[in-house]
Parts: sequence; structure tokens; C-alpha cells
Amino acid sequence: MARHFIPFNLKLKNIPVIVYPVKDGAPLKDIFESKIEIQRHLEDLYSQNSSIQKFDYHIVFVWNLEGNRMTDVWMHRMANWDNSSGPLVECMIFENLKESNDAGIASGDTLIVLAREEEFRRKIGDLEKYLKRSDVMPEFPKEFIPKEDFS
Repeated sequence: MARHFIPFNLKLKNIPVIVYPVKDGAPLKDIFESKIEIQRHLEDLYSQNSSIQKFDYHIVFVWNLEGNRMTDVWMHRMANWDNSSGPLVECMIFENLKESNDAGIASGDTLIVLAREEEFRRKIGDLEKYLKRSDVMPEFPKEFIPKEDFS
């Protein structure tokens, strides 16, 4: 069973963002009623945390930890990118709207998604096309294919 809902795109503070609502573990519906509520949460998070760096694009995971709104913000900078090296990446974790340093950086599931996202970005080649991909997403192992929309 897929561990994420179908990702969706936003622009926050003029930064392209790919959002993965996390499906496994504690139910996401316990902390977010809809995609719109996730979007509002992320707008608040970005406006209240100047430490979130712009970079070229972000991949964000939102998940539930014991009733807390957890957000992993993976910031990708393309400045040194070439065909042999991917973007520079930094990650920040937030519990509700405050930075957290005790929740760990990522699970194996997150790393699989990030790796497939990077493979997909390289396959598409053009960053703008990658970020505006609408109904197209990376190829995932069968058990990771997001098929359900978070609504």
C-alpha cells in the first residue's frame, strides 16, 4: 500500500513546492481536514519562519506525529548542478510551526521518494517542466505508487 497521498504543487513565497501528504502512521485526517488546510498550514509555516531558505524548489512532507503537524522541508539548490551531481539539499523539520531538532531527519520511505524525485527531475531535464508536471510523477516501486488524493 502506498505510504503517501498523490503529491500536489504550490508556490510559497515564490518558491515552487511539491507537497507529499504522508499516509502511513497516525492518520493525516486527524490534523488536516483537506488539501486547502495543508496549504494554509504551509503558508503560515513559510511566513513565520525566515530560516526556510529560498533555493530553487522544495519537496515537502506533511505528517502526523501524536497529533502534531510535522513538516519536513527539503530545499534544493541547482547552483552546482551538472549531469554528474544533483542539487545541493538542505532539510528542516518543523513541529507545528516551530523548528524541531529531535524528530530525526527522514525515514527510509522519504528517502525513496526523494531519490525517485531526483531521478525524475534528471529524466525530464528542464527544471520548469519538472516543476509544472501536473499529472505526471516519478516511477515508484509498486508499493509506493501514490494512487489516492488527499481531499
